[in-house]
Amino acid sequence: MANDQLPAILVARFLKARHFTQTLEVFLREANLSESLATTNPGDWTLEKLVEEKLQFDTSLNFERKDNDAAQAWTRPAPSISREPELQISTNVLSIRGDPLSDTLSITTADNACSCIAGSADTSHPTTSFRADSPILSTRFLQSGKFLLSTSMSGKIMLHDLVSQRLIAERRDHTRWAVNVAEHILADHRNCLIASVGWDQKIHVYAIPLDSNLSPLDKDIPPPVHTITLPSNPESVVFVKNPDTSALYLVFSRRDSSFLYYYRVDFPSSAQSTITLTDSGRQNLAPHSNAWVAFTPSALALHPRDPTLLAIATSHLPHLRVIIVRLLFPSAEPYNISDSANPTPASMARASLALQDREDAAITLQVTTLAPQTPYSTPQIAWRPDGSGLWVNGDDGVVRGVEAKTGKVVAQLQAHEAGSKVRTIWAGRVGQGENSKEILVSGGFDRKVFIWEVDTNSSSNSN
Repeated sequence: MANDQLPAILVARFLKARHFTQTLEVFLREANLSESLATTNPGDWTLEKLVEEKLQFDTSLNFERKDNDAAQAWTRPAPSISREPELQISTNVLSIRGDPLSDTLSITTADNACSCIAGSADTSHPTTSFRADSPILSTRFLQSGKFLLSTSMSGKIMLHDLVSQRLIAERRDHTRWAVNVAEHILADHRNCLIASVGWDQKIHVYAIPLDSNLSPLDKDIPPPVHTITLPSNPESVVFVKNPDTSALYLVFSRRDSSFLYYYRVDFPSSAQSTITLTDSGRQNLAPHSNAWVAFTPSALALHPRDPTLLAIATSHLPHLRVIIVRLLFPSAEPYNISDSANPTPASMARASLALQDREDAAITLQVTTLAPQTPYSTPQIAWRPDGSGLWVNGDDGVVRGVEAKTGKVVAQLQAHEAGSKVRTIWAGRVGQGENSKEILVSGGFDRKVFIWEVDTNSSSNSN
């Protein structure tokens, strides 16, 4: 506690501000304080400021949700022991992505480099490395790690063959940073859908033809089959299938909007038709808020076992918040705002309130993680493989583990430099069979990457 926040000093300031002169003299003498400490300067703590902060804290707690009975408690043991792969990293780490099927991790840095290493090996020398024309911001593995899809700061989308270690195809449709990419292989295994998110306020959707081995047929990336133009920059995107109707949706968030946006993916009915996307609706993550813009859902992560559950890292200041929400897939029929033929203002208001209540009920967890961030931060979130918790980054060099059931911060992993930005995280399982193990990988602006593993000693002791 800082000296100016000591209870005695706060009381002395209160007495002097209220002109309780005699009481102040007695108090200073008994508390053994000098009279100068009772002077309040601009920015100093006072009792009034302390009460105001407490009221704001209590108000924020009212918006938190915990104790989701359907969620699983944090399983132990969890990754807690760090090791640093043998990589020569001289610049900031920008993105990390893993592929459990191939036991491969991709690590990109600000010097335009991308390195692929084995995630389960004790010695992690690069198996493949290449450089792009600009820093790579997002990557995805295709066909069990044989291909790597990436997007860069120049707006390019690139496809690398990791077996032959060569660039297969590239295309530049974004005019600014391409910050995120998502992929989905269609049920007929004839096309792979790619969605690239750019800070030119656009989302491009590509359909890459595949052969019988799920490898790209063409040497070029075809033009986008659909482009979504938005009023603000998109932030994150996922493909998700409605388990009830098997309909495929592209779900994304955008800056300065507290909504999730749904676009239905319609498949061709004939060889001449193409894949189309249709705006199908949106879901408010702050349905009862009267603020014009409450926050931005900055990062989206689907539950590893439940495709209808989405975890979100938000842009809240000064601390990152986690929201776990049940996806409300749009129905095939348009939403009727009123059952009557001629809706009245009262019936429209009731229908709007019913929709807000439904959106509010879909939020199963909403908590503050105490992970510090600024308007320039890049919130990141990753599920544990069993869905029992989540990992979030922070600007203080700490990776925090949040229990999905209660929202409690149950783990704080510290290996990065104190006060440095943890830019990217990835969690999953690597290795096959008995060698399979859970890991967490983190990279930051301290130019370091750490692979977090389960402490086998504590695991054996607990058993």
